[in-house]
Amino acid sequence: KARREHRMEIGMEGPGDFFATSEAYEVVDGDTFRAVIDGEKIRVRIMGINSPESGGYREEEDWGAEAKAYAKRKLEGRTVHLFTDPGDPIYDQYDRLLAHVVMENGMNYAVLAVAEGMAECYILRHQELVIGDTLRKAERLAKAEKRGMWATAALD
Repeated sequence: KARREHRMEIGMEGPGDFFATSEAYEVVDGDTFRAVIDGEKIRVRIMGINSPESGGYREEEDWGAEAKAYAKRKLEGRTVHLFTDPGDPIYDQYDRLLAHVVMENGMNYAVLAVAEGMAECYILRHQELVIGDTLRKAERLAKAEKRGMWATAALD
């Protein structure tokens, strides 16, 4: 079905083009949640990260439950600002909105989740995400300090 463009001018700096401000009402796992935009329920896939699976459609992976609980604490029931990344599609093959998520405190959720070891940096070869370098740096720090999923992982 055709999607409406949700764009407006606001005085907010985001990692890409502003898409919408919404409430994250249900966390699916550490990198996906549901939101309502203009009365339409949509799934949002957080750009730049991949969290271990928390069960559901796929088998649960180590640290999946912790990553989902972390996302619930940080996102569920809270207002979030969603930004698309220039040059990337707005929706993925599962019709999820691909977005950077900026929390009310101004923090980018992906950077925070990676820095805490709740997600790993996930940037496809064709992507040049506007926060790619920041995500890579956050992951190096999380690994070095053995945070979250890196606490017990055998690192190369």
